[in-house]
Amino acid sequence: MSNQNNAINLDTQVSLREASDLIVSVGARNTFHLVGEPGVGKTAMHQSIADRLNMKAIYIDVPNTELGDLGIPMPDRETGTTKLYPNEHWGFHKDEPLCIMLDEFTKGSPAVKNMLHPLLTNPRRIGGITLHKDSVVITAGNMTTDGVGDAMASHSRNRLSVLNIRKPSGEEWINWGMDKIAPVVLAWVREYPQVLASYRDPSQADNQYIFNPKFSQRSFVSPRSLELASNIVKNKDNFNTQALLCALEGTIGASGARDLHTFIDIADSLPTWNNIMEKPHEAIVPTNPAALCMLAFGAVQRIERDTIGKWFDYMKRTPKELQSVFCLTASKNDEKKRILFSSTAFVEWARINQYLF
Repeated sequence: MSNQNNAINLDTQVSLREASDLIVSVGARNTFHLVGEPGVGKTAMHQSIADRLNMKAIYIDVPNTELGDLGIPMPDRETGTTKLYPNEHWGFHKDEPLCIMLDEFTKGSPAVKNMLHPLLTNPRRIGGITLHKDSVVITAGNMTTDGVGDAMASHSRNRLSVLNIRKPSGEEWINWGMDKIAPVVLAWVREYPQVLASYRDPSQADNQYIFNPKFSQRSFVSPRSLELASNIVKNKDNFNTQALLCALEGTIGASGARDLHTFIDIADSLPTWNNIMEKPHEAIVPTNPAALCMLAFGAVQRIERDTIGKWFDYMKRTPKELQSVFCLTASKNDEKKRILFSSTAFVEWARINQYLF
């Protein structure tokens, strides 16, 4: 392959959390280039890194940015030269550390990439402006094998530390989404972890849910599209079934929409949270494993200090599998863990069920 079109393909992979730890530790000195399949969360992690660093987050969508968006050259009549006047929006002119994401850097126009190129190495600079020494710059793109137009010149590649971001496992994504995602979507991912498999795994060649550059796909399942599907599911009472199916198919693909809708039908038959709280000793206990999983995830999201006792009264009537899923999941969430571990109901349950841990 030519020197100006180096492929971005790596074998060793890291999780989003591992990448974040690296950037927080070394990002002021190295520029990390994040590569991975579409929708795995590369862009979304930018804000969390900025928060960890206590820096202002600056996001630049490189393919949709023009030179004039970054700044314009203005003449200096006294010196007979020009000087870059940066766009105030980016904050390049301020003497404060910035956490900058150059998203889809490998898809940008040559002119824009050349303008941004001095940001890749220290001292970080744009035009004649030198950024604060603690500023962090992150670039992101897709693997060349994804077939979406990503390539990088050798002189750029040599200035970056490339991190291959793997897809999260089902368990990792569920733990991340416990405070954000509809329980029925969490339960579906738990029962069908293959929806987060990678096309780079030879055993997934026939996986109809996921992104695969070998096939023409309008929509597919990814961490990003699952969050979008969750937004639809949370509001499903506001539109009919046809609209629900259409929206899901346009978000996670036909296979995903069909199977997720089956889970939604199961969820609609579950006892409501109010019913469980009002009659914990009488509310219906489902037998379907998927329904039990939805109940567990829903309870993790809803429990408070004043409701956890009634939930345990109900939960004791359910199979041990649900009980262990609930307790293990809640114990991985910082907020819910405090509620769980301070509950006398949990302490009693844990003493009796030590073998489940």
